[in-house]
Amino acid sequence: MKDVIGWDLGGAHVKAAWVHEGNVEAVWQVPCPLWRGIERLGEAVSVIARQIPSSCVHGVTMTGEMVDAFPDRQQGGRAILERMVKLLPEADLRIFENPEFIPLSFGNPQIKKIASQNWILPALWIAHSCQTGIFIDIGSTTTDIVPLQQKHVVSKGLNDRERLESEELLYMGVIRTPLMALAEQVPFGGKWHPLMAEHFATSADIYRILALLPPHTDQAETADGGPKTVPASMRRLARMIGCDKNDAAESAWSRLAEYFMELQIQRLMLAIMRQLSTIPEEPIELVGAGVGRFLLPEIARRLAVPYRDFSEFIPCSGENSSFSPADCAPAVALALLLELRLRE
Repeated sequence: MKDVIGWDLGGAHVKAAWVHEGNVEAVWQVPCPLWRGIERLGEAVSVIARQIPSSCVHGVTMTGEMVDAFPDRQQGGRAILERMVKLLPEADLRIFENPEFIPLSFGNPQIKKIASQNWILPALWIAHSCQTGIFIDIGSTTTDIVPLQQKHVVSKGLNDRERLESEELLYMGVIRTPLMALAEQVPFGGKWHPLMAEHFATSADIYRILALLPPHTDQAETADGGPKTVPASMRRLARMIGCDKNDAAESAWSRLAEYFMELQIQRLMLAIMRQLSTIPEEPIELVGAGVGRFLLPEIARRLAVPYRDFSEFIPCSGENSSFSPADCAPAVALALLLELRLRE
């Protein structure tokens, strides 16, 4: 049985997982600002490709087809697949065309069936072990909320539009989300201050200030191109309300950061409660993944629901970096599911 590499090709990162004999040997996440051009994909994939075995089956899923470097998803998806063929010319490439894995050599895949389908892969994997619950993947940019019942994925939406409507997809993450998207006004100095509608600061600034953002996950550029330090994050946060950092004590900026965190927690909790309302009364658990899953234990505590980390469901015999299987859940699940399919 050949080793399997799972690729999750996003608009901001490329993630990959290497599975050998049913175990995850390594995971990677490499920045890939795909909106700046398709050549960025080659740069990111090449970094990972140098570290994997030469003879593997490669599975691919993607969300990068929607970046504004492409006129539409159809052309974006085809451009990504064409570039992967050039980058891995000798590889056996399989495309996740929900619910199948289609060899690229079989012809042109249906882009509508492969576009933005990475969210379902980890839910399908944990459904083998999780009777009833909700899978939540909080990433740098978005959050996936996927309900499970009787070991089946029971999501209402199948594409981005439907999933946004059902709140199974939230365009909110812990690194790249502009703070102006989280609120119109915030409490500061005993008053409500309107936020400036400018890309002055992002959610990463909040979690740097609060020392919650794992440093290895902090891969995106800052809003001003400045350093990823607490003082610089406080400076960017202060600009959101028309201030300079020195206009208030550091404790004031920390409290403001806590307010933004609370906004995100409440937004996530309400969306999760909406999904919980569709599940009959029975033992339920939350399963968390993504670089922002550090928010989920508190949410689970407030909801009085057990919480488990996605990594608990993963057979893992090795690790080549600080990233865990839960950080790169779609790539990991893709590799594991594809290997199971190949064994059949």
